[in-house]
This record gives sequence, C-alpha cells and structure tokens, in this order.
Amino acid sequence: MGVGSRRGLVGLGIGLALADSSVVTLALPDILRRFDVEIPTVAWVLTSYNLVLALAAVPAAYAARRHPTVAFAVGTLVFAGASLVCGLAPSFALLVGGRCVQAVGGALLVCAALDLLTELEGTDARAVRTWAAAGVLGAALGPAVGGILTETLGWESIFLTQVPLALATLVAVRRLPARPVPEPPGRPDLSANLALLLVSGALTAALFLLVLLLVDGWRVAPAAAGLIVTVMPLAAIAMSSQANRVGGSAVRAAAGAILVAGGLCALGVLPGSGWGWTLVPQLLLGAGLGLALSALTERALAGRSPQAVHGGWTIAARHAGVVVGLLLLTPIFTTALDRNEDRALRAGAAAVLDSDIPPLDKLAVAQDVLAAVRAADGEVPDVRGAFDDKPDEPAYTTLEERLVSELDRAVTAAFSRPFLLAAGLALLALVPIALSRRQVSV
Repeated sequence: MGVGSRRGLVGLGIGLALADSSVVTLALPDILRRFDVEIPTVAWVLTSYNLVLALAAVPAAYAARRHPTVAFAVGTLVFAGASLVCGLAPSFALLVGGRCVQAVGGALLVCAALDLLTELEGTDARAVRTWAAAGVLGAALGPAVGGILTETLGWESIFLTQVPLALATLVAVRRLPARPVPEPPGRPDLSANLALLLVSGALTAALFLLVLLLVDGWRVAPAAAGLIVTVMPLAAIAMSSQANRVGGSAVRAAAGAILVAGGLCALGVLPGSGWGWTLVPQLLLGAGLGLALSALTERALAGRSPQAVHGGWTIAARHAGVVVGLLLLTPIFTTALDRNEDRALRAGAAAVLDSDIPPLDKLAVAQDVLAAVRAADGEVPDVRGAFDDKPDEPAYTTLEERLVSELDRAVTAAFSRPFLLAAGLALLALVPIALSRRQVSV
C-alpha cells in the first residue's frame, strides 16, 4: 500500500474519532424520543464522549508514544466494538456507557496517529498539519453527516456505519514500522491549550445549539438540517486551504477566534426564524473554525517532543472545552426556553382572544393548543395540529400562523443568550493567544 493511501486511512481514523464529539447532535431529538429522557439528560450522549476523551487523551498519549502502531490498532478495535454496542443499545444507560468506551478507543487511536503520520509524512511539521486538518474536518462534518444518516437510516446507523469504516483503517498500519520515542516529554504549551479549550467551548454552541434550533425549534427535518449545516464545514475547508496566507499561527488563531465570536453574535441577534438567516453566521463560524483550531494545534505542538504526548494535551484541551460548553450552555438554554415558551403561550392566548374566529370556538381552539403544548412534554410544541379539524377559513389560517410565529420568536429568543455567552468564550480566548505570542517573542 502506498504512503498516500496509508495517510488517508490514518486521517479517516482521526476524523471518525473526533467527529464523534458532535456526530450525534442532529440525532439527539430522535434519541430523546426513543428513550423518553429530558433535554439535559440526552445531552450526556455528547457530554460523556467528550468528557472521557478529555480525561483519557493524555494517558493514551503516553501509552501511544512507546508503541504507536499497537496503540492505533487497539484503539481502533475498541472504538469499533463500542460503536457496535451504541448502535444496538437497548437502553439509554448502555448507550452512554458505550460512548464512554468509544472515547477511550478514540483517544488511543488519535494520539497514536500523530506518531504514525510522522513516519508517513517524514517531518513533524507536515504530520501536525495533516493531523490537525483531519481533526478539523471530522469535527466540522460530524453534525451534517449524522443528520443525513439519522433521517435516511435512523440514528443507530451513525454508530453502525462507523464499525466497518474504523476497521478499514487497520490496513494502514500493517507492516508499518514506527519508532518509539523514549525521551521524556517537555511541558505543554498552556496558553495555546487554554485558547483551544475556550474556542472549542464556544464552537459547542455552533455544533450543538444551532442544530437543536433548526430541528427542535424550527421543526426542520434532520436530513435537511444536515444539509443546511454543511455550510460550516465547507467554509472551514475553504479557509483551511488558504490559512497559510493569513499570517503566522498567532495571527490565524486570533482571527479565527474573532470570526467565531462574530458568527455566534450573529446567531444571537437573528432578525427572523428562517434557516436562511443562519447561512452568513455559519460562514463566519466555519472560517473561524478552519483558522483557529488548526493554528492553535500547530502552535501547541511546534518544537515539542514527543509529538504524541503534546497531541494528547491538545485533544484533552479541545474536548474539555466541549464539556465546559455543554455544561455551561445547556442549563441556560433550557431555562430560557421554558421562560420564553411561557411568554409565547400568554401571547398566544391573547391572539386567540383577539382573533376573528367565532366567540364560541375560541375556547375550543385554546383547549386544543394547550393540549398540544402538554403533549410536547418539554419539547417545542407544534400547534398546527390544533387546527387540523378547524374550518379552512382566513380567520383560522391567520390565527394559526400568528401562534406559530409567536412560538418561533420565543424559541429563537431562547437561543439568543447562550449564543452570545459562547461568543464571549471565543473572545476570551484572545487573552491566552496574546500571552502565547508574547512568550514566543520573548
């Protein structure tokens, strides 16, 4: 097998493992309904993977530095086996448990892959660029691919598809010599890794909350939402290919953090509830993702040996940031959603009373709308069903559209504060980026 094919398969393994930090985002509504859990609970399908990956990355990196080929193979087998368990899980607890085991396997294969790429690329710098690019593409493409698979084959197919793809990457390490790196590792770049943590926490809002807004909030089908959020990875790919023209790693990292903050601010002040309003913010977010994650990863690894260990620190920082983002933003979002739904219901009641439908029908419509809200059981209600048996008359159509509009505005407003808070995390990353640049200049 040629070097290019081996490199591609190793990159596929990296992409699969890091895509899993967000690949089930668009599947969360279906998982929520399948296991009858609440939004904060179902978020643990994401949180558990990222938390264990953050905790396991550095120990896995130390294991991988001595026997990278074995570590990659073992990590891949563990990841594939746990993916099969997740795809067949009969209970929510087993699904979360499988995700934790997946993360351990993912940590091993991702950290070992950096040393393997050094053998394939010939230099540390080229290996780091390939490793970082594969990770960025995996994280960015995860929600889109997951959404399309959820809609076409069911959420279980996300995990079942990973099994043969992961096993295929084992071909890359057959008869591949890899030199162990026995020298003790130096200290990690704390500033660059802290910036990675903050930017990754901010991107959680884009990869998690945006798709929830599309699917649960605006009732977009998962496959359609998957296509809509491909704008972000496409922008990340386009920007990554031109990143070296922007400037040094510190400049690229700062520019990326500012673009991420700008995209999140734009999502926080959306003037309407249509998916078209998200396209420009997604372009900003994708460009920022393509610049910041790759630049900060390169900066954290530059001149540091062994690469696998310092790569483990960057993985730990990135996924600790995702966990911080999920734990920080989810309760704020759910509280705001409850508050804004109450406001929407009061506004809806006023709309029913002010409508032109017959007075005797107003009470019946109000009862049907309230029943739809109760049936939603914590999800965003679809009040259109309350009008299925109503006369096809302008007064009813106008009232229906007004109620839907009130709910859409309430849902959009509920997402505003978390998006703006996430933008603050991205801007906060400028502090360690500046410190890291000053340390290098000194």
